[in-house]
Amino acid sequence: MQHLRNNIKIFVFFIIFILSFSVISTAKASLLDDLNQQIKNKEAEIQQLEEQAATYKESLKGIQDQKNTLANQLATIEARVKKLRADINVTSAKISTANLQIEELSLEIYEKTQQIDENKDNIAGIIRTLYEYDKKTILELVLENKNFSDFLNQVQYVELVQKNIQKYLESLKELKSDLENRKQQEELRKKELESYNAQLSGQKQIEENQKAQKNNLLKQTKGQEKQYQQLLSDVEEKQQQIQEEIFNLEEKLRTTLDPESIPKSRSGLLSWPNEGIITQYYGYTPYSKKLYASGFHNGLDVASSYGSPIKAAQNGIIKAMGDTDKYCPRGAYGKWIAIEHDYNLTTFYGHLSVFGKYKVGDMVKEGDIIGYEGNSGYSTGSHLHFGVYASNTFTFKQSIYCGLLPIGATIDPMNYL
Repeated sequence: MQHLRNNIKIFVFFIIFILSFSVISTAKASLLDDLNQQIKNKEAEIQQLEEQAATYKESLKGIQDQKNTLANQLATIEARVKKLRADINVTSAKISTANLQIEELSLEIYEKTQQIDENKDNIAGIIRTLYEYDKKTILELVLENKNFSDFLNQVQYVELVQKNIQKYLESLKELKSDLENRKQQEELRKKELESYNAQLSGQKQIEENQKAQKNNLLKQTKGQEKQYQQLLSDVEEKQQQIQEEIFNLEEKLRTTLDPESIPKSRSGLLSWPNEGIITQYYGYTPYSKKLYASGFHNGLDVASSYGSPIKAAQNGIIKAMGDTDKYCPRGAYGKWIAIEHDYNLTTFYGHLSVFGKYKVGDMVKEGDIIGYEGNSGYSTGSHLHFGVYASNTFTFKQSIYCGLLPIGATIDPMNYL
């Protein structure tokens, strides 16, 4: 009987060991399938919502290209609100998807952990049995078996386990590696979720700002086109004065800039702060010569869509933030952020609709969302004004027209993008 018990003991351990690598409870498998289906449904919903948002974006572009009248300005705001509502729906769906993915990964992590623990116990049981077997001499094994064939069967069982145990130890190693991978995926999804929640908050704030802007515009103009055109004329006159002032202040700094104090032109030193098309380059451009008295444009204009995320172009520290509209509505840069980086470079982001979660002194990483595209300040349409300064020249000057203005020796951003 003893030899039979030994054979059965080794054989049972061996079978349990094999099955424990492949068996997942039916209930857990069903839950995973259900979560997977929910994720697929949400992904399909996101695709539909993104298509709807793209339609609103095209519609908005058509309205913005029309003549600047009160009716068109009000229609633009209404179109922006619709586009923002579509963006909010997309972000909300992405948040739901991220939560489902985190739940799915958590369940998988639990299952993997359970499998690892079970396999460790099974391996330990097999090793203990083999240890007991190894303590016996060949003579003892022969004597405890009634015949030689029983002895050979027991030896064969042990050899089978010994032959395959290394293979299953490798499988256990792969299981642990897979577990770590799932944990990393879960952390990434949690970071995505945090980003989506911040983005949703920003988008809702932008939507409220647009509604307030519409009410303010109607209040200022009393709904009259004549009043609107007069307001527009007054704003444009002040804008020209401010732009001329900025040019004169910065031109002096540009002429004294030491080229050795900044990096040589190197593509990729900075990343693109938003996804869009370039609507105006740096320097004396055909458009800037018509738009500004100086004829000079001190940055790069990139247009995506109203409310789209603006990202830090490189690791750095938020050096300063401001809003020139507080001192002169529709003047200069509107809401802006400056980030100081290594290599004596400071990047500048103007015409934002709202700021992100960061404040002056905060460290940011390349790709962090610092704000959202808008048309605050002197802007003929929604876009980002992206500038690059030599950090050792970046400062503030009291404007005759518009409070404190950020100025510095500017550099062509295309040198580093």
